[in-house]
Amino acid sequence: MKLYHVNVTQDDGWYVGQVLEREGVTTQGKTLDELVFMIRDAISLMWDETGVQLELIIPGQDSVPTTGKRRRASSRIGRKEPKLVKPVSLHVK
Repeated sequence: MKLYHVNVTQDDGWYVGQVLEREGVTTQGKTLDELVFMIRDAISLMWDETGVQLELIIPGQDSVPTTGKRRRASSRIGRKEPKLVKPVSLHVK
C-alpha cells in the first residue's frame, strides 16, 4: 500500500490538502473526512491508484478528530458525508 503525505491548511472554512509526493494534487473539503475522500478520488482518477494510505500534516493544531465510522445523512444540506474506508494517520507539526 502506497503512503502519501498531505499538507493540510484551512482557508475560509475549508480544509485544503496538497499531496507532497504528487505534484498537482491539491483539493479541498468542508470536513477532514471529505478532504480525505477528495484526495483519494483525485489520486485514483489521475494515476489509477486505489487503496492509498494518507498521512495528514496539520500545522498548529493539537489534534483534529478523524474517524472511520459511517456518517449519517446531513439534515442541513440533504446529502451524505463521504465515509473513510481506509485508515488515515494524523501528524501534527
